[in-house]
Amino acid sequence: MGDPRHDFDQLLQQRRWLDPIPLELQRAYRAQRLEEFNRLVKLWGPLLPISFIAFQAFTLIFYTAELHGPDLTLLFSTEGVVVVAILLGLLVAHQPAWRLSYEKWIPWVLGLILAIKVVAGFNLASAFLAINQVYITLLVVLIGTLSLQLPIRACLKGCVLGGLPFLALPWVANLHYGLLFFGHYVLTTTVVMSVVAMREDKDRMMFLQSMQLSHERQEVQRLNVELAELARKDALTGLPNRRVFDEALRSEWDRARRHRASLALLMIDVDHFKRYNDRYGHPAGDHCLVEIAGAIGGVVRRPGDVAARYGGEEFVILLPGTNAEGACELAARLIHKVDALRLPHEASLTAPHVTVSIGVSVCVPLGATSAQSLTDEADAALYAAKAAGRHTLQCRTVGQADGDQLSP
Repeated sequence: MGDPRHDFDQLLQQRRWLDPIPLELQRAYRAQRLEEFNRLVKLWGPLLPISFIAFQAFTLIFYTAELHGPDLTLLFSTEGVVVVAILLGLLVAHQPAWRLSYEKWIPWVLGLILAIKVVAGFNLASAFLAINQVYITLLVVLIGTLSLQLPIRACLKGCVLGGLPFLALPWVANLHYGLLFFGHYVLTTTVVMSVVAMREDKDRMMFLQSMQLSHERQEVQRLNVELAELARKDALTGLPNRRVFDEALRSEWDRARRHRASLALLMIDVDHFKRYNDRYGHPAGDHCLVEIAGAIGGVVRRPGDVAARYGGEEFVILLPGTNAEGACELAARLIHKVDALRLPHEASLTAPHVTVSIGVSVCVPLGATSAQSLTDEADAALYAAKAAGRHTLQCRTVGQADGDQLSP
């Protein structure tokens, strides 16, 4: 399916009565039907033996005077086969391997039970018992087709199999009774098939609507994830944004304080970037920032390090567990990396290509110092690097007044 929401809307709008489920959804539909059948077997399976006992109790209580001779023998023998068929069907239904094909074998069990009922009804000598058998047969049709929630094809198959003994109708001793039995059977089966068809069509419609709802829910979740990612990512460079950096700084500051570990911060600024925009235009300026972000991504490799766009032409790199020497080494590599891009900058007062200045601050969080102090020192170091002529880096330690200027 292309666009799931559009496909489902079109499918539901153009759907005709008892249209088949689309091929790509048939597996999900069968899985849902199987789950419903499993629940049905678990919850309502015991009702089948109870229903059988209730039918027999009704016959024994209200037709005691009629139960004698051949009729008693016939009922005992036929009902014995029926109870075996019911118990065998319940046993098979509890086998996982057979549940997968329940729509294929249940119609045979249902057809066998109905056929036995019809044969018994034809051969009972007592008119009262014969009429009672008709009503019980029709109840079996209702229970077997509606309660088991079989599809219309399976229900029709079971009822046709159960009605095969009616082929012997011309040879029945009491033809009037046989026609009455057959008429009731056909009428009940017709009504039941109509109800089954409506229920099946409703089930298919509900399935399609549930699939549509599921796809819409997944789409909402996907959009929420994308929005969450966009809220934490700089749209131009693809780097994490200021919000992510602020969260990471607070988290890493607390971690470094607990473990008395070193924490380093690099603040990076593109030299003479306003002149670059004035000379080459803002689209070129955006391309320049994207290239700088790529260079930053090329030197930041550890999973715990955080590189982010700080704002405008400024970037930051947070380096947990890094001392001054390691932070300054990474800053020097970044300066060389940007130089290697050889992005022309004819308006620069520093070099004929784009360059960066970097301020580095390092500390071990102790005492009354705060995360802001690390940012302030990095900003001061960056200012000092610019004052020293740009295209350089300067490193400062929080709590230390003077910094060390380093050239790339």
